[in-house]
Amino acid sequence: MFVASNPVTMRDLPYQLGDRRLILVSNREPYEHVHGAHGIEVRRPPGGVVSALDPLMRRGRGVWVAWGSGSADRDTADERGRVAVPPEDPRYTLRRIWLSSDDVDCYYESFANSALWPLCHMLAHHFEPRTDAWERYREVNERFADAVAEEAGEKSRDVAWVQDYHLALVPAALRERRPGMFIHQFWHIPFPPPDFYRLMPGGMATALLRGLLGNDLLEFHTERYARNFLACVGELLPDLDVDMEGMRVRLGDRDVKVGAFPISIDVEHFEKLADDASAWTLGAKLRQRYASNGRQLAVSVDRVDYTKGIPQRLRALDLMWKRHPELRKCVTFLIVATPSRSGIPAYKKLEDDVAETVRGINARYRTPDWTPILLIAENVAADRLAAIYRAADLCLVSSLQDGMNLVAKEFIASQHDERGVLLLSRFTGAAEDIEGAMLVNPFNIDGLADGIRTALEMPQDERKARMRRMRADLRRATIFDWLDGVMNAASITQAARAAREARV
Repeated sequence: MFVASNPVTMRDLPYQLGDRRLILVSNREPYEHVHGAHGIEVRRPPGGVVSALDPLMRRGRGVWVAWGSGSADRDTADERGRVAVPPEDPRYTLRRIWLSSDDVDCYYESFANSALWPLCHMLAHHFEPRTDAWERYREVNERFADAVAEEAGEKSRDVAWVQDYHLALVPAALRERRPGMFIHQFWHIPFPPPDFYRLMPGGMATALLRGLLGNDLLEFHTERYARNFLACVGELLPDLDVDMEGMRVRLGDRDVKVGAFPISIDVEHFEKLADDASAWTLGAKLRQRYASNGRQLAVSVDRVDYTKGIPQRLRALDLMWKRHPELRKCVTFLIVATPSRSGIPAYKKLEDDVAETVRGINARYRTPDWTPILLIAENVAADRLAAIYRAADLCLVSSLQDGMNLVAKEFIASQHDERGVLLLSRFTGAAEDIEGAMLVNPFNIDGLADGIRTALEMPQDERKARMRRMRADLRRATIFDWLDGVMNAASITQAARAAREARV
């Protein structure tokens, strides 16, 4: 992880950039215009990353390049897709990229989410690398690079910050167009080791690596992911000089620096949501209904995604209640499973399978005064989630692979009463970032069932000690600390590049 003696903070961004602008590049846009019942409305997509990057952009007055996905986006942008945002107090420019339905199907759903996503999460049976989808992915990435280059101008010294796996080819394409730009990228999901990455067809595999090597700095959640990337470069691109100790790749007269930057949440925001009067009221209702007379309330919150281990979680609960009848009325599981990517057959099937499995478990174990599992198959607003987290005695995160998993951190931030146990898959980035959680292997159904039982039986003093430690650690590592760390590392890397170029 990068450490600096004089770290740059978000407040210092204008000073840090000097006469440069920040051009942020992402698949999703921070503001979406849609046709509503009363005319055109503005929506802000949910997500902690967007909420952190928007104030960053407001300070720097730069440009955000993203897919214009709103039904009224074209009506509100100029001929080049530009619109000033935020609408109520314009501070920066949103440059929209227009994607056709075929673009979305091939670039987004078929390659990004049906090839790269399962590959990086090491779930081979969902991996589908279609050639036509790959070609459209390349084309859309080129269009993103064109838009950034146009916004930057011919002799621009602007800084480009690319987000995530949807845009893996943008850095190299942008470097061809604007060689002098400083380019960096945050990879928000895991990166697999070489023996798994090799499942990607050869031409695609090397092209993706070379695309990412267009960056000056490449950021991952954990050092393990960063080293996996370097190992892939070393094995698939043997002509390049990989420095594992220095965490860099040498390309001729240019270095690509690689680092670990664990992402987090807006801790203060979640603490306030969980301590609001409405959260108190909802939490009290939940505990009165589901956690009275010694019964406990457990919770899990996920998008319906095959990486999240929801079927394994349900099998473990079924096994626990089968083996331990005495626990059947001791805990109620509230499972929030928000539908996601329902246009992809594997996701739609998973939604149906989860609902059917829950019905089966409830039919087997339900009593007149107890329903084992409550399934909420819809999106739940952050304020209600915070109330649920606060009311819970246990939060179970059973991801098969996860870049970080912010549900774990939301749960910790919301635990004002410090009663909850965090049961966390060891295959999440959060498991490498949080000390105090109980770690479990979601592939081991027996062990997962035993882990749930152990968590339910944990004494209150141990629960409180674990949660107090996790809350203290989390307050020192918020999403804004993550953001400061990335921007500071970019500043250091940029200065090193400038010094090296000055010596040539």
